[in-house]
Amino acid sequence: GIPVNSSLFKWSSVYAGSVFFVWFLGYMTKVWRNGTKSRKLDWDDEIVLITGGARGIGLLLAETLSIRNVTIVVLDIRKPEIDHPNIVFFECDVSKYDQVQRIAKEIIAEVGHPTIIVNNAGVVKGKTILDESEEEILSTISVNLLAPFWITKTFLPEMITRNHGHIVNISSALGFAAVAQTADYCATKSGIVAFHEALRHEINTRYNAGNIRCTLVCPGHVETGMFDGVSYKYPFITPTIAPIEVVKKIVTALDKNETSDILTPYYVHLLPMLRALPGFMHDWVYT
Repeated sequence: GIPVNSSLFKWSSVYAGSVFFVWFLGYMTKVWRNGTKSRKLDWDDEIVLITGGARGIGLLLAETLSIRNVTIVVLDIRKPEIDHPNIVFFECDVSKYDQVQRIAKEIIAEVGHPTIIVNNAGVVKGKTILDESEEEILSTISVNLLAPFWITKTFLPEMITRNHGHIVNISSALGFAAVAQTADYCATKSGIVAFHEALRHEINTRYNAGNIRCTLVCPGHVETGMFDGVSYKYPFITPTIAPIEVVKKIVTALDKNETSDILTPYYVHLLPMLRALPGFMHDWVYT
């Protein structure tokens, strides 16, 4: 066996302890927000709306749920390369409030009121702030941050009336840890974290609609092509994950009908804590 006084044993113990600590805090948060009784979702009457559902995580989520015979509404500026009777496509630039309102009327008339919203649409330019044009910066902010506001403002009222629904907001590990050449992207993903938290509190304390669930998703580097060519100093600590792993966790949260925070892989749980580090250590980790 490994000697108890060895460095390997000590570091393994620290890692195991941190994993248990994160799990325990997550469990207590789940109980606080959802109670102890399981209220598994009945999918029969659910309508799922996914923004940016033409590719990446959004498309895979649409495909996965469509197999369950769930009605899926996809909003995107391009049509998804999939033909399934349960997936209904509406061309829409979700960064424009007037388009969202117009398309919403068509969705309600043709499909019904969405009961699950997945704010997934996102873009990244990967440029320094001086290399980005005004149009590129505005595009990133509009698609990544403003679109969830417009979608939520449009469809939340019916959820409140029914006191039923689930809003999934897709952020990123970069919502907790800003790095060079992603200033606009990181700003929007940090904004999504704040938007999600404020929205959850408003739903519970201002609208008294405690049965509406809110899930925040903050994945690390996902193999969707958005960050192709990006390399990492310590890939064994910050591994790249497959889109299906993120989709599985989202579907599980929807199935359980629980408000939850999905931070994956494990290292993402530690990122918010890094802000408590001294400045020089903070800079060393991020460079």
